[in-house]
Amino acid sequence: MAGDGGVRFRVLGPVEIQHGEQVVTVAGPRQRAVLAALVVHAGAAVTVARLVDAVWDVPPSAPESNVRTYVAGLRRRLLAIGVDRLDSGPGGYRLRISQAESDVGEFAALGQAAATALREGEYTDALALALRASALWRGDPLNGGVVGQSLQAEIGRWQDMRLAVAETAAHARIRLGDAETAVADLRGLVAEFPLREELWLWLIRALHRSGRQADALAAYADVRRLLDEELGVEPGPALRQVHRDVLAAVEPQGAADCEAGAWRQLPMDIAEFTGREAQLRALADAVDAERRRTPVIAVIEGMGGVGKTRLAVHFAHLVSDRFDEVQLWSDLHGFGGDQPPADPAAVLENFLRLLGVPGDQVPHDLQSRAVLYRDRLAGRRAVVLLDNAATEEQVRPLLPGTPESLVLVTTRRSFTKLDGARSVHLDVLTAEESRTVLSLVVDDGRIDSDPDAAARIAALCGHLPLAVTLVARRLRRRPRWSAGTLVDRLERSRARLDDLFGDPPPLRTAFDLSYRTLSPAQQGMFRMAGLHPGEEFTAQSAAALCGVTVREAEELLEGLLDEHLLQQTTAERYRFHDLIGDYARARGEADEQAADREAARRRVLVWYLHAAEAARTVLDPHRIRLMELPALPGDCAVPWFADHAQALRWFEAERATLLAAVRAAHDHGPPEVAWQLPWVLLSFYYRRSHWDDWVAAYRLGLAAARAAGARREEGIMFRGLGVAYSDLRRFAASVDCHQRAQEALVEVGDLHGQAWNLNSLGVVHVDLGRLPEAADCFRRALPLFRRTGDPQGEGFCLNNLGDTWRRLGEHARAVACLEEALALQRGADDRIGLQFTLATLGDIHRDRGDYAMAVPHYREALAISRALGDQRSLARTLAGLADTLTRAGEPAAALPHWREAHAIFTALGDPQARAIHRRLPGD
Repeated sequence: MAGDGGVRFRVLGPVEIQHGEQVVTVAGPRQRAVLAALVVHAGAAVTVARLVDAVWDVPPSAPESNVRTYVAGLRRRLLAIGVDRLDSGPGGYRLRISQAESDVGEFAALGQAAATALREGEYTDALALALRASALWRGDPLNGGVVGQSLQAEIGRWQDMRLAVAETAAHARIRLGDAETAVADLRGLVAEFPLREELWLWLIRALHRSGRQADALAAYADVRRLLDEELGVEPGPALRQVHRDVLAAVEPQGAADCEAGAWRQLPMDIAEFTGREAQLRALADAVDAERRRTPVIAVIEGMGGVGKTRLAVHFAHLVSDRFDEVQLWSDLHGFGGDQPPADPAAVLENFLRLLGVPGDQVPHDLQSRAVLYRDRLAGRRAVVLLDNAATEEQVRPLLPGTPESLVLVTTRRSFTKLDGARSVHLDVLTAEESRTVLSLVVDDGRIDSDPDAAARIAALCGHLPLAVTLVARRLRRRPRWSAGTLVDRLERSRARLDDLFGDPPPLRTAFDLSYRTLSPAQQGMFRMAGLHPGEEFTAQSAAALCGVTVREAEELLEGLLDEHLLQQTTAERYRFHDLIGDYARARGEADEQAADREAARRRVLVWYLHAAEAARTVLDPHRIRLMELPALPGDCAVPWFADHAQALRWFEAERATLLAAVRAAHDHGPPEVAWQLPWVLLSFYYRRSHWDDWVAAYRLGLAAARAAGARREEGIMFRGLGVAYSDLRRFAASVDCHQRAQEALVEVGDLHGQAWNLNSLGVVHVDLGRLPEAADCFRRALPLFRRTGDPQGEGFCLNNLGDTWRRLGEHARAVACLEEALALQRGADDRIGLQFTLATLGDIHRDRGDYAMAVPHYREALAISRALGDQRSLARTLAGLADTLTRAGEPAAALPHWREAHAIFTALGDPQARAIHRRLPGD
């Protein structure tokens, strides 16, 4: 690509090529359509068949020659301006451009980044990113070009993305207090897309937040009248709810404290759903039963791939108007291979947060979470869909307690011990139902015109819904195949196969149909990806797993995505459907040598360890590494992180997979990763208060260290558990862990480990009010830090000792310790330690009534915490500053700091949120 810098392809408006300062038009509407299709598939080979679909709804008799002419013309146009980017080969034509070199690629990236920033509470960033994305639109997409069927679908997708970006901008503006601007933006959008209920929802919220209650009610009346005149329907539940909120003059649900409609969790209904009349009647009878005193509980049972989830989702949508207040969904991972079944406590935590329970009010034990969950659903018309359940014990804590609720459970097992549950057994489709599914998916007459071939296709699939749908989608993507062609191909590739996981042969047959069409490289990636820890993976981690480059891995994964053997959660993250994941693991067991599987597992686990350490080093650069990491395989590339924010985003995105990697290392090895990775993750866990993951990872690391007889590492794991339990206010458990850690570290003579453990134990004693014991721990730790050459640990310990002297009223000794820590940390540019010491100095000046000296120390600490993205330290310092301003007689100046501290602690689920809440007005 050398020599043609500055090239940019624009399709969000007239189709153009921008080269430097020159804007180059493309001659001819069909040539513009070909260019647009190549831009859509930037960097990938586009077949002639795809280009035909992009240019014509009804192609001419020999469209291939026309396409070649258009491509040749494009190549000449590009070469004329010095751009050599258009290649041809056996797979088709490829435009070699990056995502950033097309406006639609940049738009997608900005929209995703805006949505991520919004979820993370970075509203200023979210708004800026959304506005940058919106500015890329120059009019109707592909304006001036003909648009075939495939490009029409792309335009629809872009419009949906555009509206999602607009909704992100509106949400961010409202959260930033600029609802009036949001109103102006949204009025233009509802005029352009009058039937988009989500836009009306945000417009009504924005009007309400602007204090324009009458205008908000008028807007609701407008959309209600419009929906009735155009579609003959009433507004949906979300619009009705916001209307009730406006009438009651209360904050609209979701506009301030949670995502809009976060508790309406049902997946999209199934477009090709058909049949199942008997099962639907059984479910409807259960809902219609009179004199109910308990929730309706329906357990849909059947083998894998038989359509249990489809039936549950479809029925939930059928009755959604009767259960319109709350709709919750969770995949319980009952049969997910290496993925353990979901912990009911974790599911309840997610449900409670969706139901509006602040993080600091979510109990830590299963029983208390279940009680609060039932209380939140009491009297509410709720449908709860629990997909892929393993056991009755997994489901029981997730059941509401009052008769207004409907619970739909799907499982491969028969549940006989769930009181009050009705079982609905699901078998394969009938022949007629299979033919209907084929016809609905293909939808162009080829199935209806050849009923014998359709019947044969269904029989080859064993009438299993998943298999029928897969082959129907293949036929739909091959417009030049007849139904008979598909039969011939299926029969040629069909082989005698054993049962898969106890299910009938058609399940394995269905997956084989897609697997056998893959290239050898794609098959290898598919098999190896089944070994990946956790549910999600990226091109980088898949590259490490398979020993290929990241680019090669991305191309292979995108190929699997096209074949519907993978799902995509975001633009860069992939996952298996659990059944296909089971199949991938089975193929790996059958087709890969045990040594190759073991080597792949080791590669990816060691890669995750080094990747996490790279991110950790950015977050916490002065923390001394306690352990020598195993060597990174030479063909693995570790990600690079530009700053704290990027490192934190990576940790958050990979959080579940990192815990799964610890579990995989514990179960399969290498054992050292099982204790090294938790140690690396401590900086992240501490900063973001992910206590459940923290405790789980360190328990696994502890078990692995004990099994290996690694006494020093056992002590390090006990120390990490002690810190977690201290944060959770489980002080007895924390002290016990620190004592066990000290025994192990003394036994092996690890002075550095002893120093950190004594420092952490001292913090526990401070929390317990045992200040002399705390001071003793810090005094014992300090020379050990100096002796082992850890200036960061020395600075932390001096700060903690100074804070202890402060609490004991020894202000001169406290200041001496803190000034020494300050000099040490400024000299080493240890901003992590510096933020703590500055805040403690602020505490000392506040305690002595010298508020003018306290405030600048707090403000300097705040600036560092914000720059580091350290939310915990930021909230604690905000609380200290707010308390100081309150004591100084400036409650109005203190109030925004109290509120920000409360919001952060609440988001983290930190118990300090409750204490701060009492300082806010009205409490």
